[in-house]
Amino acid sequence: MDIAVVDDEIVICKHIHEMIKKQRQDCHVVCFSSGEELLAAAKPFDIIFLDIQMYGMNGIETAKEVREKNADTVLIFITGIKEYVFEALDLYVFHYLLKPVTEQKFMEVFEQALREAGLRKMRRKKQFFINKYNR
Repeated sequence: MDIAVVDDEIVICKHIHEMIKKQRQDCHVVCFSSGEELLAAAKPFDIIFLDIQMYGMNGIETAKEVREKNADTVLIFITGIKEYVFEALDLYVFHYLLKPVTEQKFMEVFEQALREAGLRKMRRKKQFFINKYNR
């Protein structure tokens, strides 16, 4: 699984990265300090952990851009602000975690997100297209 962690607080990024690796060593995790950095990477991620309040582009704006490019990404907000929960729901986020997040709650949500991302990957692989030419 390809996972992105986006938070302008480096300590938070490292902590989330460590919790992911503790649960699943086989995941490829990349940390970004802003929404702009994530979008500039131009790489699709299976799961994105995203803070809302960041310098520059906030997490809601970033999530909108991610959704336009990849509807299958599992988005999880990790934030200290509960006021954005309804905006997040409009973006079909998988979960909304409030800081400080306990390790137990994180692991629970992460395990569910891994299952969901796996299902979405399988669905993409099963899709096929039929082209019909009129002559």
